Amino acid sequence: MRKYMSKRQRPCDFCRSRKTACRIEGAPPCRSCQLHAKECTFVEAARPRKKHLSETLAESPTDEHDLAGSSVEGVDEEPGIGGSLPAANDASSLANPPNATLFPEMNMQFLDDLNMDGSEYQFMFRTPHSPASNVSLAGDFSPASQSPPTWLPAGSSDILLDGTGNLNPETLGLTGDMDPYLLRRYQTDERGTFKFKQLAIHSVHQDPIPVQFLVSQPVLFARSREEAGHDVVPDAQLKAELEKEISGAMGKRLIALYQKFIAPHFPIFSTQLLPDPASTPSHLLAAVYCITFPFAMYDDQLCIDLAYNSPPYEPLSRFINTALAADLHSPNIALVQTLLLVVGRPSSNPLVSDASYRWSMLGTLVAAAVNIGLHLDPSAWKISASQISQRRRLSFAIYVIDKWLAASLGRPPYINDANWLVISLRESDDHCSGLSSEQWADMLDFSSLTSVLASALSSLYSLRTIQSLADNPQAGLDIANKLMEDLDPKYRADSQLSQTNPPSMLRTIISQGHHQTTLLILRSTIRPFLSTTPVNSSTYESKETLRMRMKDCLINFSSFISSLKTDDVNGFWPPWCQSAFSSLCFTQLLLAVSSSNYDEARSWIHILQQTRRQLRLKSSSLPVLRLGLLRIDSIFWRGVDKVLKLEPHVADALKHSQGS
Repeated sequence: MRKYMSKRQRPCDFCRSRKTACRIEGAPPCRSCQLHAKECTFVEAARPRKKHLSETLAESPTDEHDLAGSSVEGVDEEPGIGGSLPAANDASSLANPPNATLFPEMNMQFLDDLNMDGSEYQFMFRTPHSPASNVSLAGDFSPASQSPPTWLPAGSSDILLDGTGNLNPETLGLTGDMDPYLLRRYQTDERGTFKFKQLAIHSVHQDPIPVQFLVSQPVLFARSREEAGHDVVPDAQLKAELEKEISGAMGKRLIALYQKFIAPHFPIFSTQLLPDPASTPSHLLAAVYCITFPFAMYDDQLCIDLAYNSPPYEPLSRFINTALAADLHSPNIALVQTLLLVVGRPSSNPLVSDASYRWSMLGTLVAAAVNIGLHLDPSAWKISASQISQRRRLSFAIYVIDKWLAASLGRPPYINDANWLVISLRESDDHCSGLSSEQWADMLDFSSLTSVLASALSSLYSLRTIQSLADNPQAGLDIANKLMEDLDPKYRADSQLSQTNPPSMLRTIISQGHHQTTLLILRSTIRPFLSTTPVNSSTYESKETLRMRMKDCLINFSSFISSLKTDDVNGFWPPWCQSAFSSLCFTQLLLAVSSSNYDEARSWIHILQQTRRQLRLKSSSLPVLRLGLLRIDSIFWRGVDKVLKLEPHVADALKHSQGS
């Protein structure tokens, strides 16, 4: 690698002009010239060194530009700190930087002694000036003396936050080095923005708690991407490659299918800025296409175009991975939407959950969302109503995936309710969602159900809670009863609605979620009674009551499977549903092997066999059921008595049930 200020190994002319490292493998051209289709030449002469500040003042004491120095492109300026940096060619020139007269006590000769490349230490010589073109000898740092940077677009505040892929907002928290209460005093313009040469402070809320974003260009992170080994492929190049796989016309049809089948579950786009093959980033387009491919059969054109070829999941996934690796250095709302669709896409192989990859990507999604402020409630921010609603819907969608996947995969959630403000939806959040009133009513019901699930996870399944409830079963039972009181009215209303109206697909998911949440709550109540130690009569009575409640729950869940119709085959099943159906069978098996007598064991084995029969009948048309069926069948294939330790009466009940 040839650094752009190196004398021994000169970089090419293009890399020198861009002030970037020149990576040559063997012989020219270098990587940068190949990427930008430039001729890799070494003909231009080296630029002359800049004069020291003392010399400049002697020659022209009123020259403001020379006093300020020249800002090095691509170096992150801190707010309140100007971009005046030494144009050093090596460490020796940094030993006496141009600003030495401003800081006469600083001796930088140690850079020579340590043989350090000065270009990597330019951040040490930032001076407390405004951008170079606006600094005067009188020290006028007021916003009035600033000429607005050309990289900031004109227009509303929305553009700075979520409106363009060329800007990256980064939330500034209360514990960070840049105190929001100090930033609140910045002399911002009418958009709430204070501009620097490469950065801007964008204030969206003042009282009672200030909220600001640090807005920057992706070019600032070019060095970080390069050091991390993340090649930045221009989006135009990615989009051209994407067009070879999915034409623009096909893309528009897939986007229409997304609005029909996926948007009712994940309404993360605004009708004012729907995905479009011409303008949407390629990684987001690829994510939309991938999650929509299973529904191509419902489009008159796509059903023929994709009839003889498998969907191009592999190349589209490469586009996504290439873009994500680079864009994680500077995330924006399009990146978060892409990650959500990657996590929310059901596995193309119904027999594999791919839980580890999905859970790891969910962690990345939550982290990227926090970076752009999606953990905050934007209701009072100085942005448009459509952007407020979209941000709230996107925040809630991330919250939903976190809680339901945590429940299904047996992991603690990433999101803590104390640090995530949008944990439910309200009626006004449907603004520019593109959903009908009926679809939005379903979303509000799903929001209520998710709140109960989140409460169950925190109050019954957090690691510290489990330890405390193990010695106090009654406390856990009281919590569970309260949660069931919150859940039961919603379930009864949902059942009555399903009987009077053909349920939407989201309504079917809500019904499945009711059964899953009920099962989750009741599973926590019976665990203290699975101990092998003797129990007293009152505890025994509670144990039998709970097992009867569990039996009703599991029978209802099994009946739900048998009630699934053809319309449910054509719908979108979120990825957490796979494990939910599997947990039904394993809970039935647990209650069978923990039965206290032969008759009870025989009854539970009969219920389990009925559930397996329903799964086998429905799984041919409902792929979401196949994982649960495979996992429970594998135990019977191996032999239950060869897999589990069975009490004699349970072994007898199993033997007689298999013979009948």
